[in-house]
Amino acid sequence: MLETFDLSVRISSESYDAIIDDLRVKLNELQRQIQKQQRAVLIVIEGRRGSGISPLVNKLYQALDPRGVRVIAVGEPRDVERAHSFMWRYWNQLPTSGTIAIFDRSWYSRGIVEKYNSKEMDSFPDGPLHAAVDFETQLTADGYLVIKFFLEISEKEQEKRFREKHWDIFTPGPTDGAQRKEKYPLPGYHEGTVLFEKMFMLTDIASAPWNIIVAEQIKYAEVEALKIIISSIELWLEKQRSFQNEHFVLQKEQKQPSSVLLESTALGNLDLYVPMEKSLYKSEMKRWQKRLAELQVEFYKMGIQVFVVFEGWDAAGKGGCIVRLTSLLNPRAYVVEPVAAPNIVEKRYHYLWRFYKMFPEKGHMTIFDRSWYGRVLVERVEGFCREDEWKRAYYEINQMESLLSANNAVIVKFWLHIDQDEQLRRFEARQADSKKQWKITDEDWRNREKWGQYLNAVDDMIHRTSTPHALWTIVPANNKYYARVFTIKVICEAIEAQIQDCRKKAKNKKK
Repeated sequence: MLETFDLSVRISSESYDAIIDDLRVKLNELQRQIQKQQRAVLIVIEGRRGSGISPLVNKLYQALDPRGVRVIAVGEPRDVERAHSFMWRYWNQLPTSGTIAIFDRSWYSRGIVEKYNSKEMDSFPDGPLHAAVDFETQLTADGYLVIKFFLEISEKEQEKRFREKHWDIFTPGPTDGAQRKEKYPLPGYHEGTVLFEKMFMLTDIASAPWNIIVAEQIKYAEVEALKIIISSIELWLEKQRSFQNEHFVLQKEQKQPSSVLLESTALGNLDLYVPMEKSLYKSEMKRWQKRLAELQVEFYKMGIQVFVVFEGWDAAGKGGCIVRLTSLLNPRAYVVEPVAAPNIVEKRYHYLWRFYKMFPEKGHMTIFDRSWYGRVLVERVEGFCREDEWKRAYYEINQMESLLSANNAVIVKFWLHIDQDEQLRRFEARQADSKKQWKITDEDWRNREKWGQYLNAVDDMIHRTSTPHALWTIVPANNKYYARVFTIKVICEAIEAQIQDCRKKAKNKKK
């Protein structure tokens, strides 16, 4: 692909001056439309070394209103970023709705750098590229626009720029030329071509295609980039308006969802009351609390992330389980995240954005009291998101959890299941106890009236998101004693299994 481009193309100063102001004015008009539509745009600029990425970024930035654009220079990850999974920092760098983010290098740089330092130039690391494609697919499906550029220059021009280049303090990495050459060794120009062709082949997706720009002359590159950005935004905004109009018509025609209780294959035949005497409960709880505290030391040393997700009916006992499992843990290495409805800021991002900000560092545990599964539960049932959005969420959640698991994370997911009679008993007990009345709300009673709809949603959730690396555990929770012991036991066993697996991998790696 790269070899087919005419690298001799230029634009005269007269032609440049004649069109550049009009392009900038048009882009500013589109930027105001983006703000009005409350949508976000990501402009990704990659290229060969010395191809002029930063100069082009600066030209694009100057063409925009700085109040609605942010430049993100991607260098080596910081310590806090290394303590999380690969894509964590990019989720945290997403632009808010109504704004534009320009990435000076991006999520593709990790794969490029890995291969720069490898002798195997005929292949690309699958992990980062698959993660990149999943990331872009999720964003574009949620209404983001992703525009990707690759700047191409000739071998002769690259060599010329290397000779003339003086690395400054703003360039990520060592500023000394000798140190930089040692830390960032360059492959041959043609070997690099093979590398980039592989990258294009794997990541040139319909929703976020690559745009190759000849960058031997910065003026030409600027004009071409502005033309592509303008045409991409115009087409994207038109699609957004068409989609909104179609959705408005569908909303008017949409019937109210049925409240008929369907047979639930995942939950229907579960015995919800498992007896456990108080004396046995106390001894077992003490045993597993002590074991979890011991395991916390182990997974902290090994840098294993632990995710514990609690979902369940209102009054099913999630809070009681969480209090018991954390009683002997060191608070420096765990946190409990109670998840409520997204606030006004969080609604301006992809729905998963706020959860990435809650993810634990390596060696830490995060316990979620409700979670990202609200997308396919309460948001689905209450109509807080469109049908296409919650249906798409099953895949998005599975992909997210798969990437976490690939990073050796432990993911334990619980659905605490009680029957309607037990829930009613607990609701009435809370109302009668002045110390517990704060736990019961009008919303709890309203949700109870939609039991059948929620049961169907739970059943779909369990079937569609219970994967080998992130299984759902259904907890019979009519007996609180049993539920508390059972959940902490499952957590301990999952962590033990991951510790053993990591030790086995480390041992095989030494061989």
